[in-house]
Amino acid sequence: MVVKNVKLYGTKRKINLGEVVMEPSAALLIAIVVLLIGISKSAFAGALGVFAVPLLMFKFTAIEAITLMLPLLIIADTMSIKSFWKKWDKELLALLIPGAIVGIVIANLLIDYINSGYLRNIIAYICIIFALKNIFFQRLQLSFIQNRVGAYFMSACSGISSTLVHAGGPPLIIYFTAIGLPRTQFVATAAAFFAVMNIIKLMGVLSLGLLSIETVITALAFFPLALVGNWLGLKINQNLDKQLFEKVMNYVLLILGGWLAVN
Repeated sequence: MVVKNVKLYGTKRKINLGEVVMEPSAALLIAIVVLLIGISKSAFAGALGVFAVPLLMFKFTAIEAITLMLPLLIIADTMSIKSFWKKWDKELLALLIPGAIVGIVIANLLIDYINSGYLRNIIAYICIIFALKNIFFQRLQLSFIQNRVGAYFMSACSGISSTLVHAGGPPLIIYFTAIGLPRTQFVATAAAFFAVMNIIKLMGVLSLGLLSIETVITALAFFPLALVGNWLGLKINQNLDKQLFEKVMNYVLLILGGWLAVN
């Protein structure tokens, strides 16, 4: 399921998000998404977050799903930051955040001219190719992105893809995998990076009047499940050694690519 033509960031028209209808099926769906986000943030650097919005859209409109996701992500970000406090790569983070901001600005400037479906497919094919390269051709090194320029470029791609197709994880995961970032720094740096990204998004959502009190209350009501997801994710992460973690992340990228390509 693709989020098409949803001009959430860059729209010049104020959009009012209605109350989130808390039917039992809707509550169950949100609960599943909250657990998924919590596990994803603390185990797989947020990679599984790509599935969250499409899942919510089984019950909510695109705008409702995207707007509800933001406070859920910020709650998960807070717990991930606490769990991996100061374990991130500070120098790398200093390179990534400016690139992401540039990417967000570029995306907002081009939002009326870029076909989000084409961009989604491009990201999907890159994920698949990179994952297959790592699985079957491990000796082949992508030296052209293993530098400062690569950090700027891939973080900018993350900012663009996060803004336009809500899939900011794949470019960052590809870069971290390419440079061989250790497991703990991988997850911690991704947590800090996406926490900053989501705060920037929050500013945009607030300026458009999209975030209602009801939506925030709904997100906070699922806080206990977010704690459970974070705990499960930490347990999974702690039981993966370096080689297994890298293998898992490659297969996660392959799954993400397939998902993005067919939905």
